[in-house]
Amino acid sequence: MRATLGRLALLAVFVFVWFGVFEGCLRLAGGSEAGLEFRELFTPDPVIGYRLRPSTTVHFATSEFATDIAINSAGVRDDEIGPKPAEERRIVVLGDSLVLAVQVPLQATFCKQLEQRLNARPGTVHYRVVNAGVQGYGPVEEALFYERVVSRLQPDLVLIVVFVANDAVEAVDAAFRLTGRGTQPVSLRQGIHDRLRRVVRRSIVLQIVNQRWMQLRERVRGARPALPDRRLLSYATPLPPDIARGLEVSRDAIDRIAANAARGGARTGIVLMPARFQIDGEEYERLRAVVEPAGYRMSVDGARDRFALALAPTGLPMLDLLPVLRSASRSADVFFVLTGHLTPFGHQVVADTLVSFLDASHLVP
Repeated sequence: MRATLGRLALLAVFVFVWFGVFEGCLRLAGGSEAGLEFRELFTPDPVIGYRLRPSTTVHFATSEFATDIAINSAGVRDDEIGPKPAEERRIVVLGDSLVLAVQVPLQATFCKQLEQRLNARPGTVHYRVVNAGVQGYGPVEEALFYERVVSRLQPDLVLIVVFVANDAVEAVDAAFRLTGRGTQPVSLRQGIHDRLRRVVRRSIVLQIVNQRWMQLRERVRGARPALPDRRLLSYATPLPPDIARGLEVSRDAIDRIAANAARGGARTGIVLMPARFQIDGEEYERLRAVVEPAGYRMSVDGARDRFALALAPTGLPMLDLLPVLRSASRSADVFFVLTGHLTPFGHQVVADTLVSFLDASHLVP
């Protein structure tokens, strides 16, 4: 027994050392959100959970892109923002990673391209469009981020970019934060699952192991259907109760942002952002093949339609980006394939569409 325990201890040390070697090499190589250079962008927040770390600069590179990311002293991805001049009109754009857009340089984001287009027009008004996107945020975090950070920037217009693919899930999971009642009540099983997921997300090696495990499990399952990713169920029928609740929470959070913006003299608009598979038919069919064997019926525009219906009672001007992204001259080049985020061309299309939307909705000048 002693010899066996000794061998097991030696094996554990061997595994631990090689795990550290692999993890260190992969982190040095970069290209993952688990990498140190990417995680340096974030700092804990007692109310929101986390937010961008003020006055931070990192270089982030993957096989698809390489960018320098700078967070200013206010805690948003933008140049430094000083006192507001009398002739300046400020537009802040709230959203998740599709707004933050670490895949492209700041000046290539649709926020800055929108700013350039507005300022190229004749007139005495100068526009400042502020990128207030944060990776992983949903409507609840955006509402709290507006109150704690963005409202101090004195916006004249707030644009809320809703990512229809997962914002309902993000909202229902974070609904407890709107009440300020501490932590979300969860079951023991869900608590263990969430803790393990956080551990995996912090390690590149564990992410790779998890991917291989999922592939192996699908092979072993054979014909037995697996429970689909909760985010995909936003597109599925019958609609799960937590997704329906997430739509309601999203509306409440957006109403809260609009009310706070109005108290500061700002107007609010909504932008519905689609997922890449809504434009890529091949990718959609692959996901549909995962969802439908589990007893659901998939609709490629289901989440978009549900958000449009759920947010209509807000009475806020709303832009649906799906039609214009689908009809773009190079629709296959709108999103990066691996990350599912907008390419420089995709940002250009969104910026052009936003100009027309702001004019048509009389949100500018």
